[in-house]
Amino acid sequence: MATLFRVIRPEPRLRLGEAEAQTLAPLVSQWLERGCDEAELAHALLPGLPQPMHSPTAILRDRLRRKLPPERPEAPPSTPYAECGRCHDPVPRPGICRACAGLGARTVAVGTGAPATPGGVARARSALRGWHEPLIAAGSG
Repeated sequence: MATLFRVIRPEPRLRLGEAEAQTLAPLVSQWLERGCDEAELAHALLPGLPQPMHSPTAILRDRLRRKLPPERPEAPPSTPYAECGRCHDPVPRPGICRACAGLGARTVAVGTGAPATPGGVARARSALRGWHEPLIAAGSG
């Protein structure tokens, strides 16, 4: 009810009693459950009100029902990104990977799945971190 009273406060023609506000409260709750804030409620309820205002409750009820926004789809849960604390390979949870824990062999694949050399992996990681090793041009001695 407090939300409704805050939203309609700027419009003196929309004065409601507590009983009237309680009848509108479930409709306001639907708006809030759908992610709307007070500004969106005000935008739906206040503009273009009729000049002779006979029943503020009826007008608000009509607008709350008629202009109810659709339900917003829930955002899919984000997949957290974690790196192994030792080798910096991606891991599903924070900590160290199986290879660094001694529980399995490291499988490194780049591009189409071809095995990468440890030196190439180290150079790639260094380049991504901003550290540059002098590159030797192909064909120079």
